Formats: sequence, structure tokens, C-alpha cells
Amino acid sequence: MRWYAYTGCLSVVPFVAEGFRLPWYGTTTVLAAALAAWGLMATLIRPAVAGVPLPAVWAAAGLLALYGTGSLMLHSAVSAGALAAGGYGWALAVAALSYQRRYRAAVRSADAASSSRSSGGATASASGPRASSWV
Repeated sequence: MRWYAYTGCLSVVPFVAEGFRLPWYGTTTVLAAALAAWGLMATLIRPAVAGVPLPAVWAAAGLLALYGTGSLMLHSAVSAGALAAGGYGWALAVAALSYQRRYRAAVRSADAASSSRSSGGATASASGPRASSWV
């Protein structure tokens, strides 16, 4: 899953290459967007804390995948923006699905550990799953 996500992040490279043809503010915007894309993907792959807003991630993944895939299917020419949006959107959706499954598994294991501790007389922890158990 991790290599698929990294490959999806590489789909942003043509978009960044096109950005260098823009004025300085356009190049800065494109580089900032590419760094944000890598940061979001890295957070989904190796989360430091629980709580990535999944509805926003799913919305972004759906819109990017729809725009990129639709643009590539409708136009005969391949554009860097459509390629970057489609590739990153699909990779973002796969990473969000993986994150969601890992988070649910961590919540279930934390609940199971909590109930086994509370049945033994210890107090149950309400802190929830920890990111260190995912790695």
C-alpha cells in the first residue's frame, strides 16, 4: 500500500514541472500544493496522531479522481494537471481507505484491551488508539 501511495505522489511531478513555466507566484503555489499533497499522503501512510479528517480527505480524493480521470477520458491530449489530479486522487482514495481500516482495527483492539483491563479490576483508559500501535 505504501509503494502505491508513493507512486501516486509521483503523479504530481508533471504538474510541478509545468509550474516552473509560470511566474514566481505560480511556481510557489504549485510547489506548496505538491508539498501539501506529500504531507497529507505521508500522514495517511504513517500517522503521527489519530484524527485525520476523513470526510475532507474522501471529498478531495473523489473530486481529484473524478476531475483527472474525466479530463483524461474526454480530451485527446494528456495535460499535466489532469494527470496529476487523477493519479493523486486515486492514490489518496486508496490511502484513505487503508487509514480508515487501520484506525477501526486500532479502536477495536483498544476497546478489547480496555474491557479486559476493566474486568480485571483495573480502570479503563479513555485515550483510544495510539498511532504507535499502527506502525
